[in-house]
Amino acid sequence: MEIHDDSQHVNQYGARRQLDDATFRFDTQAHANVIVCFQNVLEPNFPNDGRSQTIQFKMESGAMAEDFHKVQQEEKLKPMEMELRRLAMTLDDVQDELQYLKQRESTLRDANERMNSRVKTFSFVSIGVLVGVAVYQVLYLRRFFQQKKLI
Repeated sequence: MEIHDDSQHVNQYGARRQLDDATFRFDTQAHANVIVCFQNVLEPNFPNDGRSQTIQFKMESGAMAEDFHKVQQEEKLKPMEMELRRLAMTLDDVQDELQYLKQRESTLRDANERMNSRVKTFSFVSIGVLVGVAVYQVLYLRRFFQQKKLI
């Protein structure tokens, strides 16, 4: 298993082979997607008889990833102080998520406005082409009927 991000520097947060049960704790170095890769490779002389492997994977971030009981024991905090710290971390996570959602909403709104202006421009061009073709057809048919002396 390998854990890294997709930033410019491709920071690696963990890599292990032959693991049955593992816990990784890390702080990211950049605002990027964290990628977890699992690889199951058979030994060179091991027969491939259709065996399957089941992987259970649980990833937590922010306040959910913190082991509050361990922190409480290490820092000798009272239960109320521990609960306040947990709530503060949860509040920070919510604020970060809200900031991300605002930024994402702004990006999507800008893309939507650009697409709307393109659609409007395309609509006006389409209407112009249709009006131009209609005028051409009327003039062509008028000239045709005048040459045939039907008008």
